[in-house]
Amino acid sequence: MTDDAHSTEVLARRIAAGRGDRPADRVIRNVRLYDLTNGVLVPTDIAIVGDRIVGTFGHYEGEEVIEGHGLIALPGFIDTHLHVESSLITPFEFERCVTPHGVTTAVC
Repeated sequence: MTDDAHSTEVLARRIAAGRGDRPADRVIRNVRLYDLTNGVLVPTDIAIVGDRIVGTFGHYEGEEVIEGHGLIALPGFIDTHLHVESSLITPFEFERCVTPHGVTTAVC
């Protein structure tokens, strides 16, 4: 990631698109996002500026629109406390086992 990705101009674009004040670079329209708070699927769009998701749980406009056709979008899960050695398997095997279940990050 370049330093430009952290410039005030890029940050302002991200905030404006997330608020719906300007079109996002890309919108994935008509998905059902799994809400981890209450366990329900919520119809929504996903707004993206550059390489960052800037908006969910709303309707967004975008320069490019990708139709989600009601597919499910699922956030990656983060396991915040793990002792991989206690699992008695290698880190590679642990990753192979948990990734299909949505774990994208583990703090070991």
